[in-house]
Amino acid sequence: MKADFDTIRELPPIFGEVRQLAYIVPDIDAAMQQWADEAGIDSFIVARNQAPMKGAWYRGEPGETARVNIAFGYIGDMQLELIELIGDTPSLYKEAIDREITGLHHYAVCVENFAEVYRWGLANGYESVVDTGVDGLVRMSYIENRQENLILEVIEWNPLTRPYFDSIEKLVKESDKSQLVREFQLSDITPKAAALVQLIKFMFKKLLGQVEKTHPASLARG
Repeated sequence: MKADFDTIRELPPIFGEVRQLAYIVPDIDAAMQQWADEAGIDSFIVARNQAPMKGAWYRGEPGETARVNIAFGYIGDMQLELIELIGDTPSLYKEAIDREITGLHHYAVCVENFAEVYRWGLANGYESVVDTGVDGLVRMSYIENRQENLILEVIEWNPLTRPYFDSIEKLVKESDKSQLVREFQLSDITPKAAALVQLIKFMFKKLLGQVEKTHPASLARG
């Protein structure tokens, strides 16, 4: 892995701006130190032995739970994510290791109309690799365009996901700069109040039949 990145690729306008660059790494601690030494990043937060995609579907089928060590830093306003797979659970992460992807693994984009963007991607050369979340509440999917050698993490941008990004940025930028690494848990940044509000809105939308189905599990249930 080289601890820098090239000019961000231009994406179709429907995806909006790139908010995160993500790398799969063999050793999270060595990777953080390398990015500090070579790219000048002075603060990382790291959560160890996490299952951020518990209950996700992987290539159209219920997937096994992959556990990872995951770290975040910033280069200017761009979020950097480093992911170390624990074990060899079949997953998007294991695919990257098997394919010997050592550079940038994926971009993350945040979109307000997830269903529209997701369907556009599937109709324009992308295939779904990972699907997680709940239709009408919050959705996330990794989609891949093999012809373009491009993987996108498409995140529904709403009151549940915005505080998540904001909390990560705050933790990183307010960290003690005398220490490169600060430990945390993903559960520490769960926006509990926002989750309750979104859940109430979701129940109303579901009662009114206004939930658009994109998750393979929802489509399988009909």
